[in-house]
Amino acid sequence: MRKGLIASALAVLMAAVVASTAVARTAEPAAASQLAQCTNVSLGFVGPLTGAAAFLGQEQLSWLRFGVEEFNKKNGTRFKVVLGDTQLKADVARTVAQRMASNRNVMAVIGPSESQAVRSGGKIYANANLAAISGSATAVDLTKGRPYKTFFRVVPNDGVQAPTIATYVSGTLKAKNVVVIDSQDDYSLPLAQAVTKRLRAANVNVTRQSVSADDTDFSSVVANVGSNVDVVVFATQVATAANTLANQLREQGKRAVVFGSDGAYSPDQFKPRAGYVSVFAPDINFDPKARAIVNAYKRWSKGKSFGAFGPATYMAGQVAMNAIKNACADGKATRAEVVQATQRINIPSIISKNPVRFDRKGDVRGGTFVIYKITNGKYSPVG
Repeated sequence: MRKGLIASALAVLMAAVVASTAVARTAEPAAASQLAQCTNVSLGFVGPLTGAAAFLGQEQLSWLRFGVEEFNKKNGTRFKVVLGDTQLKADVARTVAQRMASNRNVMAVIGPSESQAVRSGGKIYANANLAAISGSATAVDLTKGRPYKTFFRVVPNDGVQAPTIATYVSGTLKAKNVVVIDSQDDYSLPLAQAVTKRLRAANVNVTRQSVSADDTDFSSVVANVGSNVDVVVFATQVATAANTLANQLREQGKRAVVFGSDGAYSPDQFKPRAGYVSVFAPDINFDPKARAIVNAYKRWSKGKSFGAFGPATYMAGQVAMNAIKNACADGKATRAEVVQATQRINIPSIISKNPVRFDRKGDVRGGTFVIYKITNGKYSPVG
């Protein structure tokens, strides 16, 4: 995939860190003390730490904590992390947002991880002048018209993902008959609809199906998948659901392969004999140029495995900490100043050749989705 991109981004990032560390070392003690005091604040992590998508939230949290510890050591800062478990439930996410907003020590939120959690809590964060920087919420409407004034994301939106999936399915896979399944939530419905529209525009015969986000048995849906169906596109946030669907297709003798999205990216949980998955950020395990940061994380985490979710949230944390540090230039910072500093951020990325910069809507500039092919449970990037 993107040869050398991670390496160059990491090199620039490390150079920036070294430079800032050098400045900190030569600064007057009072300045260092002021920075430590000003950054003695919390980043609120908001994502699913329990429930069906706990693997996703736990990976994100682990990478965030790794990044915070790394940043503090190199910059003389004192950032901490407080937790908000959404359980992949919109009503719980709203309660979490209220708690984060009322905690005056929280200067930025890392997340929410899920699009529905942004919809539940986005206005609460905005009313509290609290920057919310997501590494995985991709629904288009989260930034269209700027409904949540303090929301930012370091990954592209589904306006990029839908054509990526449709072009690959119709063009590269040359599928003629496709089933598109949504899971009846605010993330999957718009994505499934957009993929369907684009596939039909490419003269692909598309059948729509719908399941509950809590479903664990798809045998009745699979029974309706015709023997001529080439691909089943499943817009889902739950990797185990995608895996069950793939297994039941095989058990019923169907030849269709599952093409999952975002939350299906889990080499530990979605392991079909044959399949595909589209995700908002690359899995840096596949780039040998990223060995330094991968090895550093594995040493820190004592060998934890990870996919695409962790490094993207690491970058969301880097955005927040740099924004707060910039706002602390005069020895003090407010939430409103942090939002302004986030809008102006320009830092190297470990998940893209492009630096992290936001447009006026809060979308990252130049983001792309990545597709992985799965063969006997083994993932490999395509293209």
